[in-house]
Formats: sequence, structure tokens, C-alpha cells
Amino acid sequence: MKRFRYALEPVLLTRRWDLDGLMLELGEQNAALAAHQAVIAAADARFAAASGEWRALTAGGAAHAADRFAMLTRYLGELSRQGRENAVRLTELQAARDDVAARVMAAQRAVEAAEQHRADCKALFMQERASADFKLADDQWNMLQTGAIAHDN
Repeated sequence: MKRFRYALEPVLLTRRWDLDGLMLELGEQNAALAAHQAVIAAADARFAAASGEWRALTAGGAAHAADRFAMLTRYLGELSRQGRENAVRLTELQAARDDVAARVMAAQRAVEAAEQHRADCKALFMQERASADFKLADDQWNMLQTGAIAHDN
């Protein structure tokens, strides 16, 4: 009996490997994005703490050291600048992740197409094999019938 062999198996395997590589890359992109979001959350917490301290200095109406007020103002300015840089970096990371996700989807469709083609080829093979088996059985039946007729005479 002849077994089913898919001639494009190397293509299917290559597409699966490409998909696996892209999935790994997508995981790395998601990890980088999560790490950067943690950096942003920490920076936001520092900004909130410094803002609270700055409001406390200005709200009391009491005399405070000008150098402390100036230092807090510069610190808030620096944190604000870092926040803008973090937002730009976050946008870049999201765009890179979205690009990889689009490539993953395209690779997934390529794998699915190859798997569907393989399934179609296998179904055709099974159909042809069943037809050949039926033809063989029919031929054997006919031979038995003609042999039985010849022996009856």
C-alpha cells in the first residue's frame, strides 16, 4: 500500500518555523513594552510625589527656602521631559510590536493555507486510493465470477 506523502512538507515546515520565530519576537516585543510601561509607572509615581511636595510648599503660605522651591521646580521639569521621552519611546515600542503582530498574522495565514492544501491533497489521495481499492475489488469479483461460470460448465 502506498502511503500519503506531501510533496510540499518542507514548505509547510519552513512556514511553521517562520511563525515560531515571529511568535518569539512578538513575545520579546511584548516584554519590552511591559518593561517600559513599568518604567513609565515608576516615573509617574515620582512625578506625583514631587508634585505633591511642590504643592505643599506653595500652599502653606509660610516662608520656605528658595533653593528648595527652585530644586523641586527643576526636578519636576526634568521629570516632565523624561515623561515626554517615555511617551515617544512607548509609541515606538507599540509600533514595533504592531508590526511584528501583523507579520505574525500573515505568517499564520500562510501556515493555515499550507495546512489546508496538505489536507486537500490528503483527501484527494484517500479518494483516489479508495477508488483504486474499489476497482481492484471489482476486478477480483469479476474474475471470480468468470471463473465460477467457467467451472460450472
